[in-house]
Amino acid sequence: MKKLLLICALAIFGLSQSFAQLDEDDYGFFNHVNAGISLGTDGIGVDVAVPLTYNFAVRAGYTFMPKFKYTKDINLGHNDALLTDKVDVEGKLNMGDFHLLFDYYPFKSSSFHLTAGAYIGKSELVTIQNKAPFVKQNYWGNAGIELGTAESIYTQYTIYSDNQGNVKADVKTNSFKPYVGIGFGRAIPKGRIGIQFDLGVQFWGTPEVWTNLKSFDYNTGDYIMDYRKVSKNRITNPDKDYQDVKDAVKTIEKIGVYPVLKLRINGRIF
Repeated sequence: MKKLLLICALAIFGLSQSFAQLDEDDYGFFNHVNAGISLGTDGIGVDVAVPLTYNFAVRAGYTFMPKFKYTKDINLGHNDALLTDKVDVEGKLNMGDFHLLFDYYPFKSSSFHLTAGAYIGKSELVTIQNKAPFVKQNYWGNAGIELGTAESIYTQYTIYSDNQGNVKADVKTNSFKPYVGIGFGRAIPKGRIGIQFDLGVQFWGTPEVWTNLKSFDYNTGDYIMDYRKVSKNRITNPDKDYQDVKDAVKTIEKIGVYPVLKLRINGRIF
């Protein structure tokens, strides 16, 4: 019985120690480690956090968005027998970033914090591609979609297919995305388990649409074909579908910041 009581006492003591609340003096440089999972507009995240002082902490981890796909039929607007009247186009989201965030707690009596840092990942945010070749096989790699009018060599502006008869376009942002925000909750909770809420923005730069283009180069006096940014001012094809593409490029280029709203559940490892 005495042994049983002793074991129970030790267990209770150990449990009380494991759930003991940290105070200000317990927060030293890298002397605790915390693991967390999060869900928000930046995706699903996993990270680790360590204190620098009582007022500062740093978080490092990875967030990703499930690879959503969206398919749509698009009328090519051509009577050319080389092209199909409609093509299935699939868009895929490629959000996945490593992040390094620094939290600053200005008030000792509050978990309110200011956050600054960055997300780092692929620059190709969205990839758009036809699901099946849209030209006949003997024209793969040398037929395309005329974004510009064919009235003269100077106005021709063509998205060209690859050697498999496919057209691919990427919506690209900066791969390095600075972040600033505010929130509540400590990265290293005083108890064993904590909850953290963040609200902020990522700075993407100016998003751009890139694809394989062929056009006349005024400098060389010849046609060039390479992977480059789509210029909305050169989309002069009057067909409604192509004017819709022009409007879409205009809209995409205006989205320079991305809002982040995130809930993080974290547990102190030691």
